[in-house]
Amino acid sequence: MSDDTKPRFSFEMSESQRLRSVKYLGNYGIRRAIFSKILDDVLDMIEDHGGIAIGILMTDNVKPREIIPSIQEAEQAVNKIKNGG
Repeated sequence: MSDDTKPRFSFEMSESQRLRSVKYLGNYGIRRAIFSKILDDVLDMIEDHGGIAIGILMTDNVKPREIIPSIQEAEQAVNKIKNGG
């Protein structure tokens, strides 16, 4: 890989997801900032727990916000702010 080429992580999304991402994450750099942190947390979980973590993340029984630390922390902070501290 040359010095001017940055690695990319891409995946398909639904039209609904695309519209929501444009609406809420349209500012320059915000997607990278958010998803880089989430990706690090997911990779850390897989590194620590292997295939079990992948299986749990892929099921519909658990929401990512319940097990991915960066999302969990963000949700707790938002709830604290909404509830007045």
